[in-house]
Amino acid sequence: MTEEKNTQPHYIGHRERLRKKLLESNGDVFADYELLELLLTIVIPRRDVKPLAKELLKKFSTFAGVINAPTSELLKISGIGEATISAFKIINLSMARVLMDKVKESSVISNWQELINYCQLNIGNKQTEEFHILYLDTKCHLIKDETHTTGTINTSSVYPREILKRVLEVGASSVIIVHNHPTGDTTPSNADINITRKIKESLKTIDVPLHDHLIVGKGNYFSFKSFGIL
Repeated sequence: MTEEKNTQPHYIGHRERLRKKLLESNGDVFADYELLELLLTIVIPRRDVKPLAKELLKKFSTFAGVINAPTSELLKISGIGEATISAFKIINLSMARVLMDKVKESSVISNWQELINYCQLNIGNKQTEEFHILYLDTKCHLIKDETHTTGTINTSSVYPREILKRVLEVGASSVIIVHNHPTGDTTPSNADINITRKIKESLKTIDVPLHDHLIVGKGNYFSFKSFGIL
């Protein structure tokens, strides 16, 4: 009698080993491609997704880069569809929500690193510039994080009057401004410096201090206050 051959695809056992490894560890033992592979197995159940995970990391460099990648770029990769992109967005939004909740727990001034982590995750890996206003209450707790403008930041795209109006609407007592540099180089440009000074002077007219201007990139950030520009 001949033995029956195992007709299961070769990757089934590999997936089971990965899941067991996940359940028996705290997650620190996973390489980026393994974590991404686990995520892909949920939305692509009938395919060996290890090569796809490695292809994504080769193109977008890091796990965060993949999760934040533009839909248009992801759709260029064979095997990536709306279900996978939706899963990436859910992960990214969930991570940002968790970090925002941590930021809101106490004063952002005493919880500075959590604020940096949140800003880097939220916009640090995006491929277009976003200019955000963080509105704070009297105890420097975060009230709101709102996108003021998107695209290349210049003096014509930032509207101090609109910022002042919104400060009054939400009852903010102070402000932090944040934007990203998609290149990863967080060195401020002359336009960044001019806009910062313009907003600071505008806020002075209603006695609302500008605590800082943060520029975030891929794993980097620049604080105007720390470098004495504010």
